[in-house]
Parts: sequence; structure tokens; C-alpha cells
Amino acid sequence: MKIFKIVAVLMLFAFVGCVSMPVGPGSKADAVPPKLTIGKNNVKLWDRPNAFGPVPAGLQEAGNKLCGALNLKATGYHPNAQDENGKALPGGGYFCAAD
Repeated sequence: MKIFKIVAVLMLFAFVGCVSMPVGPGSKADAVPPKLTIGKNNVKLWDRPNAFGPVPAGLQEAGNKLCGALNLKATGYHPNAQDENGKALPGGGYFCAAD
């Protein structure tokens, strides 16, 4: 199974985190939002990548623009994604992955 490089790019904040794992967005956004955590070398990571749902059609272009800065594509979105302090991110958060 292909290992995906996952990078979190947050709308309006452009915080970035990455982790390698074969986990990604589900079929719908989970009721419990994903939260950023601080990993090794102070890298920001999503705690639950599978909490993301699909990127809404109206947000795909904006998500791809943010993820494209890292040569990645927006593959997931959560409207209530949280920062590392548990506060909702304005505009939600994107889950970015390599094709």
C-alpha cells in the first residue's frame, strides 16, 4: 500500500505539519474535530486525520491553492478543525496529501 505524505495546511493561518501514514479523510467530517499536536522537531501534526471529510466543491480550489504551495492536493476538510490549544480555526482546516 502506498504511504502518503500528509501535510496539514490551515486556511487563513498557513500552519503546516506533516506525518507519513496510510490514513486519510473519511466519507464525512467526524463530529469530533481533528486537532493539531506538536510532534518531533516541533512539527505540527493532525491528531486524527480520519476525522476529515471530503473537501466541499466550493472550497476545493482554495484548498488546492494552500496545499499546492507544498506540491500537494487538498484531499480532506473539517469545518471545525482546532489549533494546538483546542480553539476552532477560522475557515476550518485542510488535510493535504501527495497524489
